[in-house]
Amino acid sequence: LKCVFSVTSLCQRASPKVLRLHTSDSGANMGCFASKEATPEEVQEICKQMSKEMMNICLEPALANADKIVVKLPTDFNRMKEAAEKLRKLAADSVAGAPSQDKPAAAEGPAAGGGGMMGMLNKGLAMAEKAMETVGDAVGQGFAVGFNSAADVLDNAVQGVEKPMSTIGADLITAKRAELIKVLSNHIVSAKVDTAFDLCQGPNTAISEYIIGQASGNLSRQLMTVVGVFIADHDTIKMWDAAIGKYNKAIEAVNAAGMADKLQLKGIQLDIKEYICEQAVLGLCEQMAAEETKVRAAPQGKATRSPAVFFKVFNKDKLMQSDYKTVTST
Repeated sequence: LKCVFSVTSLCQRASPKVLRLHTSDSGANMGCFASKEATPEEVQEICKQMSKEMMNICLEPALANADKIVVKLPTDFNRMKEAAEKLRKLAADSVAGAPSQDKPAAAEGPAAGGGGMMGMLNKGLAMAEKAMETVGDAVGQGFAVGFNSAADVLDNAVQGVEKPMSTIGADLITAKRAELIKVLSNHIVSAKVDTAFDLCQGPNTAISEYIIGQASGNLSRQLMTVVGVFIADHDTIKMWDAAIGKYNKAIEAVNAAGMADKLQLKGIQLDIKEYICEQAVLGLCEQMAAEETKVRAAPQGKATRSPAVFFKVFNKDKLMQSDYKTVTST
């Protein structure tokens, strides 16, 4: 054994037990004497650095599970489903409470705005608006046709958004992987982890939820600068814009017919692009949390930076000043 102290005779007189203790220390070379226990401040710094190492370990596997990231429809979108139900009830009520009338003739020719689903949406709203605009004369079956047509519009709009919305998170992460890695890696490096020790000692998903989950809003705004164009060009946005436009148009027609108090429909004002971006971040956070749980269960050999210290932190071993010197010198 080679002693780093200049007083070599002291090392020569040291007992074999002391020398064995020195050589088994996982930290930096401390000479002939064992390292002291880390101070609370040093423990926090060790855990802070190892928390960030945990996130670096979990990032790549989480990205590989992009297909598991599903962006759900925003809760505001429930208003559209509720509006369809109210319109159908109003149609039923108008038939039950009005004198019998012949059913208005179906509109002729293709609906404005194109064929397929979009044509159907435009046609239905046109019928609804026509019934509402002639509220003074149209009763019974006339109202029923208009309200049911508007309800069909909203139901089809919901269905048109649901499918592309369910895949946009995975599509985004797959297409913009490099950009995501850069933004998230920079965030991990600069993250303030003031409660690092508690996070390392805490629940199995604590670090992911703190560093990524709690910063989802800020991260989504950063990501929008590099993925905004991709989101804007996705089918989800096209269908969303069309659906919201139809919904808000139906509300205007209902209000113009003097039925605002009866239906109490509210418009939807939501930055859908930012919503999608934040939901993708939260979905990624869930996948990172799943990886964090796995790493905590078997931390040996998982880290590339200070692997011995990483193991001690998540094995909940006592931390030494030599561990502090190791993580602060790399």
